Amino acid sequence: MSGHLFVAHGDLTRLACDAVLVPCDGAGNVSDSWSALLPPGLPRGDHAGWLRVGRPDADGVVDLGTHEQRRVVALDTVSGSLSPAELAERTWAAVERLGSRLVARDGRHRALVAIPLVGTGDGGLAGRRGEVVAALLERRRDQPPTADVALVLRDRRDVAAVQRHRVDDDWACLPPHLRCEADRLGTLAGEGRLSLFLGAGVSMPVGLPAWWSLLRSIAAEDPVVDLTGVDDPLDAASRLVRSRGTERFLDGVVTRVTTGRHGIGHALLAGLRVRQNVTTNFDACYETALHGVHGDGVDVLTRSVADGGRPWLLKLHGDVAAPASLVLTSEQYAAHAADHQALDGVVQALLLTSHLLFVGFSLTDASFLRLAAQVDVVRRGSAGARTTPSGTALALTTRDVRTAGYQGLTVLPMSQGLDHPAAGRVLEIFLDRLAWTAARTHDLSSEYLLDERYTSGLTAADTALKLQLLALVARPEVGDSAAWPHVVELFARLGRRV
Repeated sequence: MSGHLFVAHGDLTRLACDAVLVPCDGAGNVSDSWSALLPPGLPRGDHAGWLRVGRPDADGVVDLGTHEQRRVVALDTVSGSLSPAELAERTWAAVERLGSRLVARDGRHRALVAIPLVGTGDGGLAGRRGEVVAALLERRRDQPPTADVALVLRDRRDVAAVQRHRVDDDWACLPPHLRCEADRLGTLAGEGRLSLFLGAGVSMPVGLPAWWSLLRSIAAEDPVVDLTGVDDPLDAASRLVRSRGTERFLDGVVTRVTTGRHGIGHALLAGLRVRQNVTTNFDACYETALHGVHGDGVDVLTRSVADGGRPWLLKLHGDVAAPASLVLTSEQYAAHAADHQALDGVVQALLLTSHLLFVGFSLTDASFLRLAAQVDVVRRGSAGARTTPSGTALALTTRDVRTAGYQGLTVLPMSQGLDHPAAGRVLEIFLDRLAWTAARTHDLSSEYLLDERYTSGLTAADTALKLQLLALVARPEVGDSAAWPHVVELFARLGRRV
């Protein structure tokens, strides 16, 4: 069974994966922009701002071993003035050589290799980006690698160009009904009608512990605490606080959930460019992925208030960056329910005014069930809302559907079986399909069209349209039209300033 190609917008250095490929030249020079992925202590390269990783072998590969739990390989993308097709062949051969020896970590069903859009920086093909994109995707379809691969792109126009070159069969492993559902949700996202609600399940592929695992890990350090027979994790947390004290308990939590990385699921969701986001997680994974897409233009509502049209993330149960804000024990949950009703109101408003997509959330949380029941009271009095679900919940298996405590949503299982790692991979592929549809629906879906770096990879229809548009704005009299500002806005969305 072949691996899947994921396409994500963001910072490759932050992605939790099993291996990563970075570009180098024929002498083994690597830009120090990749230094976070490289082993420490490398010598300086031939030019300022470069590091030396060693001379590539006959296949253009330098194996740098394992660093920060990721296998790292440098690939020569420069020597021999490679054509886009030759570069694609070399890239996928290196990925297969690397991926065939990997063991998946952090509960993943299949190993994940991360790559950038190779050859388009200092590799000499920066002005032929469209051709590189087409060659990479065509070669991958002809000979798909064994491992899953994440193509992580910093430039939003690269994302638009890659998504435009993908086709329906790139998700042949996804059942037809899941493709249809992903397209439905992706269209909502692209049109700005989707909001997100993330639970703990979305952070587990990063290697973060589940809630019970976290508590048992802390309890193992304290021989006085016995959690035998305790069924409620809130009660277990309360016992730990009474035994260890609040500060020691919080230190244990923060140590175990602090990471500078995010998963491929976080990256795919962040790339949807959804403005309204809610999570019960207190780790920083999703906001790290959001920063990879939006830079600093994201508001985290535990630390600030939302600012106009900027995207925001509400962390309902607190933030690891502010340990005192964490809601972990029975007593804290009771106080939170009484003192933070305004935050619950935000979730209720999203259920009433947008389509809320739940990912990695079990729908068994008592506080959520309470606020959702209040929403149902309002919806029952609204014509048309009684039969229209207020959102969609993505469940891993049919067993997770049966345990859901709220019936006001469309609950969509990824698998009929009980294998959570395998179902988790299906969920990630589902999110990749969703992101593809959203990118093609979004008003920036053709942002590469008028960018000269993509000219050589345009279709005949795209080229004809581009020439007509450029001819239009070349006429000096059109700038005097009252409609000219709208033309300027259109050209900006197509990748060119006029």
